[in-house]
Amino acid sequence: MDIAQLFECPLCMGIPEREREQFMEGFDYSVKSYMKGDVVFRQGDVCRFLYILLEGEVEAEMTDDSGAMLRIETIRASRALAPAFLFAEDNHFPVTATVSEKADVFIATKESVFRQMGRYESFLRNFLSVNANRTTFLTGRLQFLSFKTIRGKLIHYILELASPDKKKVLLGKSQQELAEFFGVTRPALAKVLYELADEGMISVNRQEIIILDREKMRRALN
Repeated sequence: MDIAQLFECPLCMGIPEREREQFMEGFDYSVKSYMKGDVVFRQGDVCRFLYILLEGEVEAEMTDDSGAMLRIETIRASRALAPAFLFAEDNHFPVTATVSEKADVFIATKESVFRQMGRYESFLRNFLSVNANRTTFLTGRLQFLSFKTIRGKLIHYILELASPDKKKVLLGKSQQELAEFFGVTRPALAKVLYELADEGMISVNRQEIIILDREKMRRALN
């Protein structure tokens, strides 16, 4: 493992280069390699370790009570995987982490993570900051999920991507990826996308969306 990869993760930024080797030695850890399709951890598993994605890409997905799979986000290196649950009272993972690109994962014990927080103030500050930012992200994701219809989800998603003075939006996902993100089928998503275009709210050119009537879109959410 290239030690520099760990310090590209927001959790470990700010550790002085001269202290990095000693910082590593303070953890009880291993580095595990995963192939595409492998599962790092499953929804409902108890979180006993800190997982940091050093290389590759992981999909975080959640299964609801009906058995439907909802993609929460795509996580790319270098990032920690669900670190907030390491010290939670109910420390069961809410998602399944499945490898989408060959991955290397740093895995450290809970006890050694806690020990290093006491030794390195920057590591403790980073941990608190990362988890606070995750709370903000998940709050937004919950707001998104509160929209029951595909139409509501899609309008909300487009408006979130666009700043108030910006009309052109790049979705950044294919229709299939977006459908998986929404937890719907691709044909159902495509149908709503082109309905919004027919109603004059947007124009569509592959992954590029141009907002034509922002106020009409906002009213459609009410």
